[in-house]
Amino acid sequence: MRRHAKQDREDKYASRRDYQQVHESFGSRLSKDRPIDSIKFVAELKLPVEPCRGGIGGFIFTPTSTAAVLRTRLAGVLHEREFQSGPAWSRFGLGFSVSESTTVVAELIFQSPQDYVDLWGLAIGLSHFPQHGSDEVPALAELNVAHLAPETFYLDHEADNITMLDDVVTRQTQGSPIELKKCSYCGRLLPIGPGQPGRLSFHKHNAKPSGHQNECRACKKWRINNSFNPLRTADQHNESGLITRERRLLLREPEILQSIKDRQGRGLKSITWDRFQRRCFYCEKPLTLKQVQLDHTRPLAYLWPIDEHATCLCAEHNNHKKDKFPADFYTPAQLERLSQITGLPLADLQTRDVCEPQLQRIRADIAGFAREADARAFNAIARKVREIRPNVDLWDELRAADIDIYAQVRDAADRRPTDDIPELVDPEIDEQLAALEY
Repeated sequence: MRRHAKQDREDKYASRRDYQQVHESFGSRLSKDRPIDSIKFVAELKLPVEPCRGGIGGFIFTPTSTAAVLRTRLAGVLHEREFQSGPAWSRFGLGFSVSESTTVVAELIFQSPQDYVDLWGLAIGLSHFPQHGSDEVPALAELNVAHLAPETFYLDHEADNITMLDDVVTRQTQGSPIELKKCSYCGRLLPIGPGQPGRLSFHKHNAKPSGHQNECRACKKWRINNSFNPLRTADQHNESGLITRERRLLLREPEILQSIKDRQGRGLKSITWDRFQRRCFYCEKPLTLKQVQLDHTRPLAYLWPIDEHATCLCAEHNNHKKDKFPADFYTPAQLERLSQITGLPLADLQTRDVCEPQLQRIRADIAGFAREADARAFNAIARKVREIRPNVDLWDELRAADIDIYAQVRDAADRRPTDDIPELVDPEIDEQLAALEY
């Protein structure tokens, strides 16, 4: 084995050759003589030396969309997580603390009974974390975030240590096809599809043969980000926030929010909160107004500004959605319900495209836009536009419009942030934006 050639990481790849190869497999189909409303299963955990973390997790496919709960009780303490399943592979996981060897009995409970349930990689086990820059075991709350589970438990998804307790599960046959890829760090084969890149165990990477990054979500978190983030400057940490803020200002979101408040007599945040029955649309958890995260529905990164079609999400699922299109984050049933609540046509929610009016506004005066925008924000917008519209290159159009501005902006965009650059987020403006959402 040798160190990764591109970055100086204190870690090693498990393979140098096959981590972009896609492997085909199938889930295991469970069925009964009647619709399935729950599945119980059990595994033995042998505690090695001292209290540690454990986890349950896997991947699921159901013929119809439904809310579901993964539940277990250990030492008298109930642990449970809600998630969504449907006719596309999705992930579920639940972490817990273990203080002694024990038998773990867990249950999957479905809100809507299913004719069958396909599972891949269902596992219960102790978590063995790779070196992540600290000797401390990660906090349970940090492990139980939706965008990391179940990968972050580092379970052996190919082990066969689980016994089904439900004696009415009479048939276990070949289920739906699933595509797997090896993580370049931990070496586990984990799901990537079928479906849109980034939905399962790996973040997407358009330039890679598989359409996904080399490392799984968990290794990206514990073995890369946690090692490199402490070495990054304060300005580098701030860059993502800067780009988001710049997009909001350049797309005139403060004006849009003020216009809504003038027309409706209250802010968009409270309007959206009521429209979604004061619950997170994704997990249906009740929210206070302070807890509401106002999601653009169609991503700001692709030039969709905030408007009356916003979605009410909790902080966890708003963070998980990030720049994803609705079709890449929600199930088909959720998309239909989102269309009914927001008033956006279902076809619009299923489409992956940039906002045409905003794109044309940028192109109409691209030199003025580039001069007004922060260089890194312009670069981020150009990259997203080209991802969806390969024939539209905003950098080429800027160069044709004004070579001097092009050179200035390109130089600024290519320059790595340093500690010498002043603070780029204006707290006063951020407070004003937040106030207009209420």
